[in-house]
Amino acid sequence: MNSDIFYLNLIKITTLGILSSLISFLLVPLYLKIAIYFRLGDRYVDEERLKKAPIASELHKEKEGIPTMGGIIIWLPPIILAILFFILSKFFGGFYEFLNFLSRKETYLPLFGLFLGGFLGLIDDLLTRFGKGFKFGAKQKFLVYFSVALFFSWWFVIKLNYKFIELVDFRFPLSFLFIFILFIFIFLAIAFSFNEIDGLDGLFAGVAISVLIFLLLVSIFEEKYNLASFISTFLGSLFVYLWFNSYPALFFGGNNGSFSVGTAIALISFLTGTYLLFPLVGIILVIESGSVIIQIFSKKFLKRKIFLSSPIHNHFRAKGMKEPKVVVRFWLINFLGVILGFIIYLIFKLL
Repeated sequence: MNSDIFYLNLIKITTLGILSSLISFLLVPLYLKIAIYFRLGDRYVDEERLKKAPIASELHKEKEGIPTMGGIIIWLPPIILAILFFILSKFFGGFYEFLNFLSRKETYLPLFGLFLGGFLGLIDDLLTRFGKGFKFGAKQKFLVYFSVALFFSWWFVIKLNYKFIELVDFRFPLSFLFIFILFIFIFLAIAFSFNEIDGLDGLFAGVAISVLIFLLLVSIFEEKYNLASFISTFLGSLFVYLWFNSYPALFFGGNNGSFSVGTAIALISFLTGTYLLFPLVGIILVIESGSVIIQIFSKKFLKRKIFLSSPIHNHFRAKGMKEPKVVVRFWLINFLGVILGFIIYLIFKLL
């Protein structure tokens, strides 16, 4: 690794992260004015939620009326910076070319995924708030997620010729159908899991930050500096979001926040060959989604509940644990998973 190139790119990565944070801070008051004017507060205690999840509805009473759809301050800044420096680099070059991180090989896909997830999630949020009875139900939401997973899996397997499973530098060729189904499963698992953990103040953002720090370090080790720059802009906006979303939250991200983050992270994990490490790196995602699956299975076939409420963070809340304590403990568990995942990554790099 050339030290001069490394330090120059470290400056680029840091600069872009700071700029993304500044843009996010500037977007917050604008978003809040729009949220207040259009009354974008979430409705947690409606008849449908009370019937399906009475305990969860009771736990979330205090969040009634807090503005949602704040995910735009997560996914807009990286896109703004990507477009801005791409245009400036074409006209002026020099310093702007240095900060331009658009790259067909490294950032086109995750940037597009970030935008697509944010856009589709925003439509879902708007229909939920203003749809007058029409909104994405569970089946419609699954079809949207599945369609996006199908498209990106096709892109990786057919367009990019991913006919193998990958763990760091090791590749194992397998059948086209197996890889295609595996990519769809991994994409859906990551995207849906980020939606599941978006229930407590700061939980979703804190877990996402820990996962992105892992992906940032891997991108730097792999010398994928444009991808690392994109992840840095992503982290910058997420830090600002967490600043305002930590307990007690000033606003929530909505589906446009969770879907954009989940989509982009899934694609970055494919590009870095680290998706098989996600059971560790995203251990809280696995625990949360696993608790939902276990609860559904138990209610359907055993006719009883394993948890007081699912996902499991609601179980701990129902047992009396304070929300900030649940969130911080889940952060710590996921950071431990990130550390273990990164150690395994380094071991595979040395083999």
